[in-house]
Amino acid sequence: MTRLARPARQAAPLARLVRLVWPWGMTRRASALVLAASVLAGTASCGVDATGVVDAGPVPVISARGSVASVYLLRGERLSPKQVAVASSVAEDVMRTLFEVSKQPGPGLTSAVTGFRLEQAALGRYGVDGGVRNDPENPMGLRLHVIVNGPDRLSRTGMAQIVCTARLREEIWAVKITQTTPKGPLALGEHTCREYHDLAAPNVNLPP
Repeated sequence: MTRLARPARQAAPLARLVRLVWPWGMTRRASALVLAASVLAGTASCGVDATGVVDAGPVPVISARGSVASVYLLRGERLSPKQVAVASSVAEDVMRTLFEVSKQPGPGLTSAVTGFRLEQAALGRYGVDGGVRNDPENPMGLRLHVIVNGPDRLSRTGMAQIVCTARLREEIWAVKITQTTPKGPLALGEHTCREYHDLAAPNVNLPP
């Protein structure tokens, strides 16, 4: 009969190896100490820190810094600039801030856009619909289209606040205003701040 081959023995665990007497005559206790020292040395050589967890302090937090811009409010029904904090200098953020500040303008100030809501403020190329303005200092101009919603028709003073606030940006040449109503959108025309210079407060120079 053919004798089946005996399966190979598995590697002896660490405890069995410690019980053996090493070839050079070490006792079991000495063998265990040497083996333990070699394990610790191997752990240290692998870069493992045996001292525990080190507190590196709190996780750094990146904070977003806002910007400062001017918006036009009313002082005695006249346009007066006020510096306010805005999320960014983007035209839509500045325009949205105008409507937010109008809810609480501050001491001595009022606003003709109180009760109105900004639905959209979108920039587009100026002159696409009708002629291109010839300005050598600003060869590329933009038009800001502002869409608002409110209970009544936006007044001339309210339009002045919107237009003159937008025109503080030199690249914005004109402002188109549309008001949404239950009957549909109402076009309030395209304007520049020059149309409202008669509404300037004393000693206030409005943009063109």
